[in-house]
Amino acid sequence: MGDIRNDQDVKVLVHNFYEKVQNDDRLGYIFNDVAEVAWDEHLPKMVDFWSNLLFQTGRYKGRPFRQHMPLPIKEGDFDRWYRLFEETVDELYRGDKANFAKQLARNIASSFELRMEKDGLLKKE
Repeated sequence: MGDIRNDQDVKVLVHNFYEKVQNDDRLGYIFNDVAEVAWDEHLPKMVDFWSNLLFQTGRYKGRPFRQHMPLPIKEGDFDRWYRLFEETVDELYRGDKANFAKQLARNIASSFELRMEKDGLLKKE
């Protein structure tokens, strides 16, 4: 098991991760039923997003937080998202980039949760 080395590795990570998200009881509901994500369009954007973060490709231009604002996200949903991400990375890769990807995902989850809580958008259980 090697490290995340290139776009193909990022694509494998993203596709495996979002398959878990789609099949998760809670997160699948948010992505599939509420947001009605068009996965054929969303997955390439997420590959670009993670490639940009991990390899500074410059391919992702966007403001991902805004898309999350109207969603019925509850306390614990970002932790759930992160746990699935961490699990997926650990199943596929080992190394510095893999650890960096997990760190970035943890920072994103924490940042989004704090912003949503501050803005009164995070639903209480």
